[in-house]
Amino acid sequence: MLRRLLLGVAACASVSLIAAYPLPPDSTARNGVRQTKTSHLGTIVQPKTPSPDALPDVGLHPHAAQGLKRPYSGAPIDVLNYHNDNYPTGWNKSETDLTPATVASASFGQITTLNVDGNVLAQPLMVSNFTMPDSSVHNVLIVATGHNTVYAYDAQTYDILWQRNLGPSQTSNDVGCSDIVPEYGISATPVILRASASQATIYLIAATEPAGLSFHTKLHAIDLGTGNDLVKAVEIAPKGKLQTGGQIHYDPQNQWTRAALAYSNGNIYVGVGSHCDNNAGQISGWVLSYDATDLHHNGAFNTIKAQAGYELSSIWMSGYAPAIDPSGNVFAITGNGYYSGAKGQKGFGESVLSLRPDLKRANSSFTPSNFQDLNNGDTDFGSGGFMLIPTVDGQIAPPMGLGAGKAGDLYLLNAANLGGLQRGGHQPLQKIATGAGCWCGPAYYQGASGGVVFYQGSGDNIRAYSVATGATPHLTQTVSGNVGGGFGGSFPVVSTNGSTAHTGVVWLVRRGSPTEQLEAYNAETLGTPLFRQNAGNWSNGGRAYLSPLVANGRVYVPAYQTVTVFGLTD
Repeated sequence: MLRRLLLGVAACASVSLIAAYPLPPDSTARNGVRQTKTSHLGTIVQPKTPSPDALPDVGLHPHAAQGLKRPYSGAPIDVLNYHNDNYPTGWNKSETDLTPATVASASFGQITTLNVDGNVLAQPLMVSNFTMPDSSVHNVLIVATGHNTVYAYDAQTYDILWQRNLGPSQTSNDVGCSDIVPEYGISATPVILRASASQATIYLIAATEPAGLSFHTKLHAIDLGTGNDLVKAVEIAPKGKLQTGGQIHYDPQNQWTRAALAYSNGNIYVGVGSHCDNNAGQISGWVLSYDATDLHHNGAFNTIKAQAGYELSSIWMSGYAPAIDPSGNVFAITGNGYYSGAKGQKGFGESVLSLRPDLKRANSSFTPSNFQDLNNGDTDFGSGGFMLIPTVDGQIAPPMGLGAGKAGDLYLLNAANLGGLQRGGHQPLQKIATGAGCWCGPAYYQGASGGVVFYQGSGDNIRAYSVATGATPHLTQTVSGNVGGGFGGSFPVVSTNGSTAHTGVVWLVRRGSPTEQLEAYNAETLGTPLFRQNAGNWSNGGRAYLSPLVANGRVYVPAYQTVTVFGLTD
């Protein structure tokens, strides 16, 4: 969801308000209009780092069949949400088999490809040692597609345990936005709540179009064992009163959920953004909450509080999840849109938000001093994700968080008080001008010598920063990779065997046009990749804002109609 700002005018021609709101859940009546299909990239801040040459298609490892039979030597883990935890760090702390030595060896490679029916924007998830209704026990891989199909695979054999389609997807032509083609369906990474060895619920959002220009967005709670709905799906349909009078509400044609879902304390949290800035004068970004038991809507924060002509302030973060701290406070970054701190005129465009768990108000926010320039140049802050840095024993510094956007400025913030509008004495803990625009998000792990952040902006090398947690908190770059990133950067994840030295591997999906590559680096040294291989294609160039899953000795790379699986073969 990339944006163009045209002096307060929506970037898509022939936009009008939806005809009816909300439609009954099973209605096929029209609530959308024909629109000129748009697609745009906005302002790109990208260094001139040489990109790697195209790689030959290696395909399956010669011993792939043997690799499929190879058991994992460690205790299988669950990965129930985007990037492993609520911070979200992307750190798998329990990987025994994949180390720098084994990943760089001749034994590591592609062991199979899973064929699915659409784009896989959502990060795959894993539920291990799960007892199915027939009493068989499986490590279950969950894959959700833009064609609105959910697949449950046995993660050893890759037999399909079940699959289910949740309804016709929304066509890019009818939506009027070709940032993703050919369709919009399940775009946000689901979240899974596991209750026991045999009970787990998959929460996900499906965008459907049961008839032409009849748009629905529904939250489902699906039984992991059967693929059936546990309760009736609910329509995403928030509305709110503006401080200046009137109402603002969700637009099911021109808005979608791209940010990953999150769970905390009985609630499912959902971020809402826009399609191609369409209908920008009438829509707002949202953070929503739903009760995990029965899906009733129990909280909402709209990022626009006053009529301002150009609203937006979307929450999309290129698919990154809202961060949630141990107290349940919810953090997200907004994109282009109206900003004002004035009483009765509030708007939270181009801002990091800390929201109360009930979403009734913001605890604090941070807005860069150049927010108007960001708006004018379509250089929105909200293209990147916000990660909370876990506190460590003996930490003197306040709790910290980290975020960046298209301008390439990486901000280290006090998560307990984000600081408000940047001015005078209201400054971030640190600002790093990377020079590389971010359609990306950071990762973190606790190494033998302390906390480390990994970050890769558009076209830039991946970089590691040590985290100082004393009286003067700051990041210091320590090492970097030597291969330039793809468009927009990446969403790295880290696997280690606890904090044991020399076991850390950083994994990322390098966006090509259209070919994606899996890259793996030694977490302590970065430098030259330990491993690089093509891992599928994307449906429209380099806009594959994707994150790999690393679990139980295998790596899963989502793509257009495929998930490529890598692992050891002996």
